[in-house]
Amino acid sequence: MTALIDPLAGNDLSATGSTPRRAPAFGAAMCGGAIVFAATGFPGVGAALPQSTNWAGLAGVLLVFAGFRVFGIRHRAASGRLGSWGRGLVMAGLVATAVGFLANAVGPLVPGGAEGMVGLAGVPAWVLSHLVYIGATVLGMACLRKRSGPLPAAVLMIASLPLLVLGVAAGLSLGEPASGFVTWAATEGQAGLVWSLVGVRLCRRD
Repeated sequence: MTALIDPLAGNDLSATGSTPRRAPAFGAAMCGGAIVFAATGFPGVGAALPQSTNWAGLAGVLLVFAGFRVFGIRHRAASGRLGSWGRGLVMAGLVATAVGFLANAVGPLVPGGAEGMVGLAGVPAWVLSHLVYIGATVLGMACLRKRSGPLPAAVLMIASLPLLVLGVAAGLSLGEPASGFVTWAATEGQAGLVWSLVGVRLCRRD
């Protein structure tokens, strides 16, 4: 029997099996990955450094995925089945995001007309990447329902999908340069913030 620590609340949870003992390291990596991911989507960054942005985004998402996997191991006993669905959706969205970044990065490197094929393969991946926001909302509901995390983090997760829909709609209706910043805040910005909060909790040893 191993004592699990809920990374959102810090309370002890009882579960069988072992969990990674280097959770603080995973938490720090997750925070770094979240910041990198958010930075890659900031207006102007992608246009200035397209290839570097894609590789950096891929690295950031992989770091977040590793940390979120540890989060899932430590948090599953507290959030129940609803939380498991939420975590599964988030992780599926992270995998899709990684595939999208990889397609964008590799596309210009392949010869001839293959670039278009690689780019086309990335389209469904970017569509599926939005599972991150759906999963965050579901997971936030589970955390709030089970009282397994602090209210601000749970509320921010719950707001993830509504913020995505409303923020993108608002961004499309606004002119430049405001639209770019509003859309970023509703997508990469809010996702980076949520992942950073999870990473910070993983860094705690209590």
